[in-house]
Amino acid sequence: MRRLTLVSLLVALFLSGHAPTPAAHAQAGTTRRVNIPYAAGGVTWGQSAIFWFGQNEWLGWGQLGVPSKNYVDVRLAYTTQALNVRATIVDYYLWYKDAPSAGDDLTAYDAVSIYVDTAFDRAAKPQTDDYTFLVGARPWPNGNAEAYHRQARGTGSGWNAGWSGTWMDDEDMQWESGPGPNSNDSIDYGWTAIYTIPWTTVGLSGPPAEGTVWGLGVQLYDRDSESSQGIVAPEHWPEGLDGGLPSTWGQVHFGYARYTPPSAVRQGTTTIRAASPTDNTVEDAWFGGGGWCSGGHEGGGEVNHGDDPELFIGTEVAPTHLPCFSKSYLRFPLSAIPGGSAILSATLTLHHWGNAGDPSSVIPDDRPKPSWVHLFTISDPWDEMTIHWNNAPLAQENLAATWIYPVTSYPGEPGIPYSWDATQAVARAHAAGQPLSIALYGSDSDQHSSKYLTASETGDWNVAGRPSLTVVWGEPAATVHKTAWPGMANMGQTVTFTLSLVGSGQALTLTDALPAQVSAPGQIRVTGGGEATYDPGTRRLTWIGSPATGQAVTITFAVTVQVSNPRVVANTATLSSAQGLSTDTAVFVANGHQCWLPLALRH
Repeated sequence: MRRLTLVSLLVALFLSGHAPTPAAHAQAGTTRRVNIPYAAGGVTWGQSAIFWFGQNEWLGWGQLGVPSKNYVDVRLAYTTQALNVRATIVDYYLWYKDAPSAGDDLTAYDAVSIYVDTAFDRAAKPQTDDYTFLVGARPWPNGNAEAYHRQARGTGSGWNAGWSGTWMDDEDMQWESGPGPNSNDSIDYGWTAIYTIPWTTVGLSGPPAEGTVWGLGVQLYDRDSESSQGIVAPEHWPEGLDGGLPSTWGQVHFGYARYTPPSAVRQGTTTIRAASPTDNTVEDAWFGGGGWCSGGHEGGGEVNHGDDPELFIGTEVAPTHLPCFSKSYLRFPLSAIPGGSAILSATLTLHHWGNAGDPSSVIPDDRPKPSWVHLFTISDPWDEMTIHWNNAPLAQENLAATWIYPVTSYPGEPGIPYSWDATQAVARAHAAGQPLSIALYGSDSDQHSSKYLTASETGDWNVAGRPSLTVVWGEPAATVHKTAWPGMANMGQTVTFTLSLVGSGQALTLTDALPAQVSAPGQIRVTGGGEATYDPGTRRLTWIGSPATGQAVTITFAVTVQVSNPRVVANTATLSSAQGLSTDTAVFVANGHQCWLPLALRH
């Protein structure tokens, strides 16, 4: 591991004379990613990956035909033969092109496109490794209707719409009653597009290796009336997607997210849970239809449930059942975990007490079903008391999933505990100095799969049932840290270097080659064990020791500045262990000049 100190940043600015560049050298925000599973036995949509975008907006019975926004669930999985994508689209006004010809623009009707960048080179123009596939909506039965297909391959400067890639789709529409699509005389519910894209179509002989990352984007087109005025602006994932700019697409990672905690010495365990129903230590809220499928056409619309003692999770593949869909968002503070700690493990625990379906029904489809519930990180802000279906931020990444199995009767308090591995999510949030912000949502395909859980606002009779986060943290082992003090010194003045490390119970070797701009060290002080020596010929300080696990070691020595011109002096130390190398660099400014900016007053 290598890190730069705050002094090094100030030094760079001091010498360059330039102001810091805002994060323009990095993208605004982190690219959204979906980790998709390998389906060895064939795709099971109820255990696929899932993400969502758009808003659900029904303007009411008196507003039929007025353009409105749509909501989309996207499920993904891959097999030895193909990439599989399923888009469930909630759309109350369905319009399709009747008997389209090859030249018709299907984006002027209900349609959905996906984009893939198989090289993940995030180019400024579509390259030959970039592909797009469009499915146009049409009523069943139409099967793999090629007239409703569009596809293109990048050329290096744009798209080749004449490219003839081979792929399959399946499509379905759902509406309340006749006449249905292409008429706004009755309410429609939406439609589904399923893509099957063989690996050979994108130039591969088989699936990408686990860990491969591609670019991915999804764009939804919508028309809500016969007139061209009913064409609605496209919605897309991620938010900044431009179909002609692969650098704006999101990411798809083949395989589940993998994370290995750093080597560290365990120091403590912290459990975070609300202490009372009014304690806002943990914030949580659900939105959607809840346990009563009360979302109506709006899927919960703009109703907030931030003060509810319950949480709900549920989804299906049928857009008709949107009133039963539910998501839950949670936020845990991490301030009780010491800064700089390594996160060894983190476990999110919620308690399940009920679910949809009739466990005694003689009809199998009416019985409750298990749910594959995903944990997503959330990087954008949200407020517990104002969050709802249409303003909730999108998921950043799906990192873990857990099966929740139905109960046949009320299990009593605190309920049945279910846990998610939140280690990677907590490690990221803690490193960024942020609370853990997450969402829970399933990828269920069956009816009667909603799950009912306990929220932080539950009464004091069920403290154990409240959501909790248990974090095991420690001190990074076999890691060196180096500092220089003061940060600025003139010729002949003294600078003190301090090196610190934590033992791992194994043999460690620390080397530090001093720069030519400083003298040989004075007295070398070592606390915590081991022995340090200095070789004048190589100007190298060496420390060797085997401190016990968790034993802190500090090495301190002073040098004299031996240059007269202004410059940055950098000194890197390297710690070697059986686990590998750890390096750290300390810097100071030699013979720097002070300057003052003019005072500006605001009137």
